[in-house]
Amino acid sequence: NLKTFETTLDTTKSLAKLVPADRTIVSESGLNTPEDLSELAMYGARCFLIGESLMRQDDVAKATRTLLANPLMPGGM
Repeated sequence: NLKTFETTLDTTKSLAKLVPADRTIVSESGLNTPEDLSELAMYGARCFLIGESLMRQDDVAKATRTLLANPLMPGGM
């Protein structure tokens, strides 16, 4: 929500069912943990825009590896 800057994973979940199967779902904002990515992957998200949660880290490279090392991600991200 650009007025309140509130983020929720529920937006991706509710919109995912409206996206044709031949399209790529990109989830944007509010992604902080590997579990967030796994949860949204279950709804078909395959791309993620992650900004603020990484920029707040002292070691951005390590935080990125941690996010992507989740064994629950489809395709072995």
